[in-house]
Amino acid sequence: MIEIDYQLLSKEAVENLIIDYITRSATDYGEYEVDVEKKKSQIRAKLEVGEAVIVYAFEEGVCTIMSLKEKQAWLLTGSNT
Repeated sequence: MIEIDYQLLSKEAVENLIIDYITRSATDYGEYEVDVEKKKSQIRAKLEVGEAVIVYAFEEGVCTIMSLKEKQAWLLTGSNT
């Protein structure tokens, strides 16, 4: 797995990754719906401050956004071998 600096990607590519991330985790917001634009802003802010990263997983052939906790858990499970 490699980490990709979001600033190296086009705005359109980052936007598409954010939308993909939101649609995959659409049921993780609890009892209320979060406005999509608000959620996009929250994820973008997390990328900007380093609380989330864009990664490319070679084995799966997938580029996605992960929180730092998700990345650490993924690395600890040995999924990177």
